[in-house]
Amino acid sequence: MPEREHLERYKIILMSALLWGLCAHGMTLFNKYSFHDDSSLFTLGGTYYLGRWMLGILGDLNTWLFGSTYYSLPLFNGILTVLFIALCAMLLADLFQVKNRWLLTALTGIMVVFPVITSGFGYMFTMPYYLLGTLLGVLGAYLSCRARKWYLYLLGLFLMACGVGTYQAMIPVFVSAILFYALMETAKKKETEWRAFFRIGCKSIVSCAGFMAIYFAIMKLSLAITDNQLSDYQGISTMGATSVKGYIKRALVAYREFFSPTDGVSGNMYPFSTDIVYRLLLILALIGTVNLLYRSWKKSRQLCLQVLVFVVCIPLAVNFIYVMCTFEQVDSLMTYGEVMFYVYFAWLVEAGFLPELPIRQIGEKARRALPALGLGLLLLLNVMYIRFDNICYLKAEVMQSEGISYFTMLATQIKSVEGFTDETPVVYVNEFAKYDYTSGSISLQEFKEIEIVPYDSSSILNNYAWRITMKIWCNFDPETRDASEYENLQEVQEMPCYPDSGSIKMIDGVIVVKF
Repeated sequence: MPEREHLERYKIILMSALLWGLCAHGMTLFNKYSFHDDSSLFTLGGTYYLGRWMLGILGDLNTWLFGSTYYSLPLFNGILTVLFIALCAMLLADLFQVKNRWLLTALTGIMVVFPVITSGFGYMFTMPYYLLGTLLGVLGAYLSCRARKWYLYLLGLFLMACGVGTYQAMIPVFVSAILFYALMETAKKKETEWRAFFRIGCKSIVSCAGFMAIYFAIMKLSLAITDNQLSDYQGISTMGATSVKGYIKRALVAYREFFSPTDGVSGNMYPFSTDIVYRLLLILALIGTVNLLYRSWKKSRQLCLQVLVFVVCIPLAVNFIYVMCTFEQVDSLMTYGEVMFYVYFAWLVEAGFLPELPIRQIGEKARRALPALGLGLLLLLNVMYIRFDNICYLKAEVMQSEGISYFTMLATQIKSVEGFTDETPVVYVNEFAKYDYTSGSISLQEFKEIEIVPYDSSSILNNYAWRITMKIWCNFDPETRDASEYENLQEVQEMPCYPDSGSIKMIDGVIVVKF
């Protein structure tokens, strides 16, 4: 009977993931939006030199299995990503004993439609690897929490290290899972057991330190084998190291972002009016948490203190990325740990910690309005995120169309210069200062709240990969010369800027384009 119940829950989660995924991400699954890092289409992304040794291994396994280079495949990679999220949801639902069908549906939905996934689908070439790494880490947390054998515990730590080695920004997911499990187990106690409290507390700390130690050890080994050095990208080379004062400031930022996310930044997961729904859910979670503490207090004041220790750490765990990095370094691809708040909320609802309303005059069902309200808000947030995700993809569609149109016209005008041949070099002066007052559709105010990467750019025209975009999508890839040799020439300085007449000129056998 229990096995049948598990299978039923798994079916609900799988079907929910696919349906939510289709509604939220169907536009990007059945189209190809490609710019920024995804422009080249045939890459895996940074691996060993970014400390992502497991990503490098997964890439090698991909090549061995499929016998080909990497491809940024929207439908194949996208469906795999959704399936990996579904498997993560299954493990978390088992670990925290979430059984209610509607709650499973809503929780799975949040994990699929959360804007981090939308952001990640802008990097379709590497997204399934990131979520496979997340799945390995969640499985590792599951094993390390429930393991009764030492080798299963160590396997769990190794799998979490593999998750970190795929994408370091998923560390908060694993830390949160370990913390929530410690909280759940402590809350189950009927009386104060200090030995059990210290045991699970120390085990949680050792687990977090253990999987990071394994990650660092393998990273050092991989760098030595591949003859690489860590990059400075996003502070990776320093691994987030700072002073004690710096860590305290970062921790305060983590708490601030938990209770009041900063609007207008890439790392904010609550655009439009979703922040209102989040705050309402946060209030319900606080009510449930207070009730959890009250019930623990009734058992024992000391047990309440033990539970409180874990509760206080929740904002820090889900927003641990703000401890790992400075606030300015965090972008929308790095904040998936925040989805763990909804795992905690689902556990509160499932475990019955959202209390009945203390009003005798209303019916029994009405007194249970808070759990129903929480579920309703969670489903509403899913719908709001679906709308937001589709707006992001609409912007991507417009951005890509604008870029292709612009670069196609630019290539046509370059080829139309008298004396042009297929061997004529081209020089782009001020190549990252393109603007055309006759276009500018992305400047529409309707898109101003789309801040998540890579859809945050006002245009793809000045993206670092604009030449690759023009090469692949417009079939124009001429030989180019260094602009520094020409930009100071008097003749070039007197040229108007593109698209004005005279902004493209043949100078000494070289076509100069001035932006």
